[in-house]
Amino acid sequence: MAKPKYLVGIDLGTTNIVVTHTPISSAAEGAHPEISLMPLVQELAKGAIEKLEVMPSFIFERLKEKPVLEWDDESKFIIGEYARERGADVPDRLISSAKSWLCNTRIDRTQPVLPWNSPEENTRVSPLTAMSMFLRHVRHAWNQEFGKDKLEDQKVVVTIPASFDAAARDLIVEAARMAELPDVTLLEEPQAAFYSWISQGDKPWRQQVKKSDVVLVVDVGGGTTDFSLIEISEAEGDLALERVAVGNHILLGGDNMDLTLAYVARSKLEESKKKITQWQTVQLSHQCRKAKEILLNETDKDSVPVVISGRGSSVIGGSMKTSIDRSDIEKTLIDGFFPFCDMNDDPVEDTEGGVREISLMYAADAAITRHLAKFLRNQNSGDKQYGFPQAILFNGGVFRSEIFRNRLIEVINSWLNSAGKEPIKVLEGIELSQAVARGATYYGIAREGKGIRIRGGVSQAYYLGIESSLPAVPGFKPPLKALCVAKQGTEEGTTKDIPGRTFGLVIGKTAEFKFFKSNCRREDEFAQMIDELDETFEDTSSLMIELPAYEGMKAGDLVDVGLQVAITEIGTLEIFCLAKSGNHRWKLEFNVRDAIK
Repeated sequence: MAKPKYLVGIDLGTTNIVVTHTPISSAAEGAHPEISLMPLVQELAKGAIEKLEVMPSFIFERLKEKPVLEWDDESKFIIGEYARERGADVPDRLISSAKSWLCNTRIDRTQPVLPWNSPEENTRVSPLTAMSMFLRHVRHAWNQEFGKDKLEDQKVVVTIPASFDAAARDLIVEAARMAELPDVTLLEEPQAAFYSWISQGDKPWRQQVKKSDVVLVVDVGGGTTDFSLIEISEAEGDLALERVAVGNHILLGGDNMDLTLAYVARSKLEESKKKITQWQTVQLSHQCRKAKEILLNETDKDSVPVVISGRGSSVIGGSMKTSIDRSDIEKTLIDGFFPFCDMNDDPVEDTEGGVREISLMYAADAAITRHLAKFLRNQNSGDKQYGFPQAILFNGGVFRSEIFRNRLIEVINSWLNSAGKEPIKVLEGIELSQAVARGATYYGIAREGKGIRIRGGVSQAYYLGIESSLPAVPGFKPPLKALCVAKQGTEEGTTKDIPGRTFGLVIGKTAEFKFFKSNCRREDEFAQMIDELDETFEDTSSLMIELPAYEGMKAGDLVDVGLQVAITEIGTLEIFCLAKSGNHRWKLEFNVRDAIK
């Protein structure tokens, strides 16, 4: 492997991908070197390629079109801007939201299931493969640009949602390996946004926050909503940073807004006796995205036309036209996604029963403000109360619009005012479309010892489900207890043995452990046993292991093992079984193949 020359940040977004970099040599000279954006070459139209600052996270299956990128001689797929545009016309050959599918515990994420519900004759790929395709495209684009300084030889940071669980993080690392990027480091997106903010220089950020301040990072992108809290503390007489809380993984963002406007446009067309198919609704969603961006960015426009085509003369002929108006934005999006609410309000839960189609686990309630209220309220338990932040940092494409930022500030200030607190301070100065990638590169600088690092460790606590030892009772299943195997906030590079616990595993037989996570149980200690599971515990991918036979043992023999837990330097969780006699050690693997029942 060649000596690395660059620090590289990859924002592997649900809807867009951005890459930034800085030479390691310039990082060695100080904490604030220039961070450069690398435009990504991609297909822009049939037979045309161009370098764009952003690459949309879309994959489209080509049928007769020939590849035009030099590394794509035999590729069946288009990636990027042209894929998104082609998918607007033929949505059943378009893969989108692959990153959201990667953390969907209802499916086998290693099997070819995307595009979801597409015709059998279409080529499908797994969420894992889709993510590797994006990273492979980035690697090829980089290597074309930088020649001998290949991306696989550089120090690469890839960003992920803060709410990604341990299994999803493992899958991102595996996707990078499949893309021939064997050594990447993971960074949470809200932290990356914060790093981007502090990368402006020491003076700006130190003048805007002070010791004991808590900063709320609200990240609303195309597909997900993420909340994080970062506390400003003091260490050795200087300001220090610690991530103290992370929200749940919420599938709610700009894509939901586009679909909402599509249904508004659909209802307008249907009022004029037009029949709209589901396929045309997908078309409408793409057109409404463009209309939304125009209306949010060009205040002199009050209306934008939306035109969709028919799908064959037997369905409907010609094209159909309607419009998205500014009033649609104000009534539907602002009040629908950022309504005023009380801090004690909870998001509306999905209570529908019966048989339901498997799909992405979208949030049942579109009100981002109610999700935020619940998140902040949950941080007011325990010794420290973080639920009334002093400052806010916006991130994500949704907040490029001032009207969304202003409404959320209004709502938060209403909560703070009711609690007798000061209004929240808005931290300015980051370019929202590039912040996460720039922050990832700055994190690389900090890892070189030339910048401030946010402490925080694992974003959630993790638990093994342990069956209670009780006498057998007909028709009664022993209740589960929860053994804390990773305390929230455990730092990277930590390895610990769980004391006083021995498990009997049978050689040749698969053993499976239920696995749970929680983002609001900061007080639970490592190796602590919790007797009752409540609503603060969330199911995640189980852990499984099958012990191979080894010297002196045979299938069916019982082996006593202890457990060892490691938080790796790249931010993943590993759990090992250690034989009580001998030096044998086996890694437990996340079961990403079987859906959670």
